[in-house]
Amino acid sequence: MDLNSKVIVFSPTSLLKKQIQTLVGFHSFVLLNFWYTIGKTFLPTLTWRRSEDTKVVYLTFDDGPHPDITRWVIQELDKVGAKASFFVVGENAQTYPDVLSELEKNGHSIGNHTYHHLKGWGISTAAYIQDIEQCNDVIHEKRLFRPPFGRINFGAIKPLSKEFEIVMWDVLTKDYLKGLNTKKAQKRIQRATKTGSIIVFHDSIKANLNLKVLLPDYLQFLAKEGYEMRAL
Repeated sequence: MDLNSKVIVFSPTSLLKKQIQTLVGFHSFVLLNFWYTIGKTFLPTLTWRRSEDTKVVYLTFDDGPHPDITRWVIQELDKVGAKASFFVVGENAQTYPDVLSELEKNGHSIGNHTYHHLKGWGISTAAYIQDIEQCNDVIHEKRLFRPPFGRINFGAIKPLSKEFEIVMWDVLTKDYLKGLNTKKAQKRIQRATKTGSIIVFHDSIKANLNLKVLLPDYLQFLAKEGYEMRAL
């Protein structure tokens, strides 16, 4: 052996860290894509994509309203003549009723996203429905519902379906992810877009930076491709 040759030493700590990062990345991908890849098969009564004969897509925004971010979204949508659906958190809607009114005046639809942004898993069906009703008392709208995080309470599906269209998605922008590669994300969501697609953005502080990078270019893409952007 050449004693002058370099010896590569593998650090158990660094190797373990890489393995953990790989596992976290894999599980994050599975969780983020579970509801469309698997959920549409096992939960067919939920709306994943609309069946359309013409080039129509449905832009949706979750977690607002926010006085600055939501108004910026309204302006961006106006530039291309787009209408969208906003799934609002009840406590935010109660705090900013004027923004909610602006959405309605501009022809956008309002959906229920629970009052406290609740995860449906690990909570009783009764408590989950009560929180949804609390949101409804604020927005006075009982037509569209989207479960936060996509984690709907399974026991609530049947009773909710009597009053709401439960809307999921087939294109998830992941604009809420810290450190999101927005160039790759833009390519991914454009590639995933189809006639009838339901696309999820977030008009929230957490998603704000990514939203402002992704949304304008995506709207221009939709307009160039001849998609009509409707509210649900």
